[in-house]
Parts: sequence; structure tokens; C-alpha cells
Amino acid sequence: MAFAVRSTSSISIAKSFIKTSNARLSVVSRASEQEPATPAPSTTESAPEEVVGTSSFTKPTPPPAPFAASLGDVMNFGGAAPEITNGRLAMVGFVAALGAELSSGESVLRQIGDEPTLINMTFLLFIAASLIPMFQNKKAEAVGPFTPSAELLNGRAAMIGFAALLAFEATNGAAMF
Repeated sequence: MAFAVRSTSSISIAKSFIKTSNARLSVVSRASEQEPATPAPSTTESAPEEVVGTSSFTKPTPPPAPFAASLGDVMNFGGAAPEITNGRLAMVGFVAALGAELSSGESVLRQIGDEPTLINMTFLLFIAASLIPMFQNKKAEAVGPFTPSAELLNGRAAMIGFAALLAFEATNGAAMF
């Protein structure tokens, strides 16, 4: 453990170390090589050296808190939040729209008109779940085959698929299945 040693003499101390041996503590210091040839005369009596520093029994200071991102940082044009959030919503929407269309035979727009509250609440839940880690500056981690790059690729495919589903239903005027 390093300590700084202050003295009233003009000798500057370069390093100080605590050595332990046989249950005794002693402070060892080395003077720098830039010592003056003659010590400066002291007008007062030489005071005993005072050891300044922390003991080994105190806790180290914690690292500074991570920088909290603002809404502008998270949602900027080059940021990850718009693409990740839209990709996640497109994945949920595409699978839910296809599943509901297969089971009921209704188009996507009719499904949205039939139950807007549940769909909007689901979208808000996914938006909040996507943005909260980004505001805390947490990095996406890979879990098995679920990697951040795979999520982006699947989100892009779902956005294209959902747009194609809407375009197909708009041109035909009926559900795809």
C-alpha cells in the first residue's frame, strides 16, 4: 500500500512502502535523485514526519456511475433504439398478425380495428422493455444463438414481411390466408 510522507525538510519523497515482517510495520521511503546538495536551513525545529494516506482497512472508492443516456442519445438517427424497437415490434406484429389471420381469416387492419387496446398495450410494453436497458447504457449480450446481430437481421426481415403483408392485403382487399 503506497503512502505519501510529508516532512518539513526539503527532501522530496519519491516512494513509500509498508513492509511487514514479524508482525511489525515499518515505513520505508526513498528520496528522489533530485535532492539539493545542501539542505535548506529550517527556521523552525524539524517536525516529525507525518504519514498521509489510506490504510489497508478502508474500502476503495467505487467507480463513477455510468453515464445515463438521454432520450435524444437513444433515439437519434444513428442510434440503435429506433431499429431495435421497430424490429421487435415488427417481429411481434408479424407473428401475431399471421397467427390471428390463420385462425380467424381477418385481415391485419380488421384485427387492429377489432382489438386496438390490447395491441397498443402490447406495443407499449415492448417499447418500454426495449428502451429501459438503453437508457441504462447496458450492452446487448449474446445468449446462445440469440445474438444482437441476429436480432437486427430478424427485425429487418420482420419489418419487410409486415410491410409486404400490409401491401398484399391492401392490393387484394382481403386477408392473405
